[in-house]
Amino acid sequence: MIGEGMKKKLVMIVSATAVALYAAGCGTSEPVKRDEAASEIRNVAITKVTRSTVADFYEATGTVKAKTNTQVSPNMMGRIVSFPVAEGDTVSRGQLLVEIDSADARTRIEKAKAGLEEALAGMAEIDRSIDAANASVKTAEANKQLADVTFGRYKELFDRRSATAQEFDEARSKAQMAASELDRARANVQVINSRRKQLNARIEQAKADIANAKVYEGYSRIVSPVSGVIVQKLAEAGSTASPGVPLLSIEDNSQYRLEAAVEESRTRSVRIGGRVEVKIDAIGAENILGTVAEITPSADAASRSFTVKINLPADARLRTGQYGLARFPTAQKEAITVPKTAIVTRGQLTGVFGVAANGTAQFRIVTTGTESDGMIEILSGLSEGDEIVTSDTVTLNDGVRVR
Repeated sequence: MIGEGMKKKLVMIVSATAVALYAAGCGTSEPVKRDEAASEIRNVAITKVTRSTVADFYEATGTVKAKTNTQVSPNMMGRIVSFPVAEGDTVSRGQLLVEIDSADARTRIEKAKAGLEEALAGMAEIDRSIDAANASVKTAEANKQLADVTFGRYKELFDRRSATAQEFDEARSKAQMAASELDRARANVQVINSRRKQLNARIEQAKADIANAKVYEGYSRIVSPVSGVIVQKLAEAGSTASPGVPLLSIEDNSQYRLEAAVEESRTRSVRIGGRVEVKIDAIGAENILGTVAEITPSADAASRSFTVKINLPADARLRTGQYGLARFPTAQKEAITVPKTAIVTRGQLTGVFGVAANGTAQFRIVTTGTESDGMIEILSGLSEGDEIVTSDTVTLNDGVRVR
């Protein structure tokens, strides 16, 4: 048996439940109206699926690389005293990259300067010697001229029997001695001139040594030969630099290429100067237009493919090593295409909203192909004549009335 108190509690519970159900029933009119409004979207664009002529493509994967990559090596051996740049830094042409200890170069310059000063001092002495030698030549010429005149007079006297044989012989001997003295004076001038030429050669050599030493000293400051980005740094301050051993690598970031591997049988459709659609995932989903710049003349023996180098337009987001996909046009074909705005991605599924006979939207899974000029090829999931929604697809759901 149920007690009186328990009966009262049951009555209260039943009454409360009835009130709640009544309130819920009375409040259903407004939500129903909202659901009906939400189940219909007006003025959406509806397009009938048709076939059209589209370009067929051959796709080849590749890697982005800088058109120019410069390795910087020193021309002298020495300890690196400064290496201010780091990988990833952007540098300009002529910017200081590395500084090497130049003590040896400075020593060479000082030695060459000392040699020049010594040669110049010797040249001053030679000039004084030449002046004295030229004066000696003039004196010897005067003495010879006097001796010749005296000998001529004694010869006339001797011929007239007015001078003795001894006087004639003495005059002739003095003339011969004067001639010999003139020859020696002239020979001395030639010797001094020869020494002067040698000193001139030493002076020129000293000047050349100074110039070479200064060039060598200039090797201690390595500047960037190009503008670009430091992609690899192979040494640090304190290590020893050696001629011909790279210290860093700089790539020109103003021009990049996609180097794609094209099958041997497909190279017939590739031509120099041809325009190619390229997709670089790292810089976005949009395709960019590249130009075929080079085709390697020999194929890779393992893959039987040729490397095609495609110039890419300037883009600050491009970097060496990025993955890329090149699409080479090959022919024309008939295919079902839809506007890109019709494509809907729901999780891992790709589809479109078709329009059913009753005017409601229905999500249909499709397989897409190539994209060109805002149109996407549909490989499966749609047939010619189907109607699809091409606007407001983000807000659509299955069953929503669109017509």
